[in-house]
Amino acid sequence: MKESNVVFSPTSAEGEIHSDLQRVDAHVNQPEEYEEIPEITEEDLTHAVIKRPGQPDQPFVAKPTQAT
Repeated sequence: MKESNVVFSPTSAEGEIHSDLQRVDAHVNQPEEYEEIPEITEEDLTHAVIKRPGQPDQPFVAKPTQAT
């Protein structure tokens, strides 16, 4: 999906969602939809940024994995 096709709609002050949730729930993911998204690599995560409304951007810091 091209970014120009994406529509961002903020929720209202009452918390109303502006998405067609019935349409979203009815969608069944197809195998070819997974093919269009590349796998996330460790290098991708080194460039990741956490964005929260009203807060400054924060670099993503991965927690070290623990051996079991």
